[in-house]
Amino acid sequence: MAKRLIEASPSILAALSGKELLDSLRICGGRAVSAEVVAFQPALIDGVSNAALSAAFGADIIHFNHYDVDKPQIAGMPSIPEGIAAWEQAGIALRPNDQVEGPSGSFFKNLGLGMTLRDVRQQIGRVVGVSLEVDFDGADAPAGRVASPETARKALAQGAAYITLIGTPAHTPDVLAKNILRLRQALGDEVVLSAGRMPWGGSRPGMPDFLLSAEVETLAESGANIVVIAAPGTMPGATIEEVQSSVNAAHRHGLLAKVTIGTSQESADESTVIRLALDGKLTGADIFQIGDGGFCGMSIPESILAFSIAIKGRRHTYRRMAMC
Repeated sequence: MAKRLIEASPSILAALSGKELLDSLRICGGRAVSAEVVAFQPALIDGVSNAALSAAFGADIIHFNHYDVDKPQIAGMPSIPEGIAAWEQAGIALRPNDQVEGPSGSFFKNLGLGMTLRDVRQQIGRVVGVSLEVDFDGADAPAGRVASPETARKALAQGAAYITLIGTPAHTPDVLAKNILRLRQALGDEVVLSAGRMPWGGSRPGMPDFLLSAEVETLAESGANIVVIAAPGTMPGATIEEVQSSVNAAHRHGLLAKVTIGTSQESADESTVIRLALDGKLTGADIFQIGDGGFCGMSIPESILAFSIAIKGRRHTYRRMAMC
């Protein structure tokens, strides 16, 4: 029997994937908290990765953005020789030298070159997922970040518990759905796929800014397990009722729904963060994500704590914090 994600031990979280992960999320009663982290951004606090810091402030799930499977990096962790060599082949020589001492030497030694999702997952004992870039005409992301079957397989082999694709106003609903379908057909039924839409790059006439219920239906038919929807109050028109309609559509198809703050409002004052969390709860979503738009590619730690307490209370938040 699955154990509720919010109560599971770090050793269990570090191993969750597939149907077991979905079941563990489903029985949480809408209290699972995810925190986004930018893989390459230097650590906010020296000596600890942003993933570890986010976990310490109450996150059950760490979601990585800008992670490259061909040149893995988790900033804030020590670099390894294989990672240094891979980056040197790409034309960036960052080999630590004993002559570089003090804080500067420590900075270069802890860029996390070669560190993978599995490494950080085992270190912090959390579910760890990754976003890949939607593949479309005009995509300019490196191959190690684009949502091809090969890249997705590498991400899974490197420890990703799930894979997310996020459409922007540059991607039509059809493009996003086709990307999910291609991954589902290539990876099989056991892999957890998540998909959504956020406003990166700004609005475009005639294009949806966030995931509406009709697009949820399309993604469900394409093989998504989880849909990602802008939290109420984070996008013009993203009312509680509108987001709730998308959440309901997801649940009708047996999918889980994640609402997320992806508009840098995670760096607003704590009362705003709490309001966004509670308005998200009113939609009936299963997972609540706070974005990486704070300092150094993560949310402000106190905002993660306030967000977690609003979503699941002090009891579950403090337990999670103590389980680092």
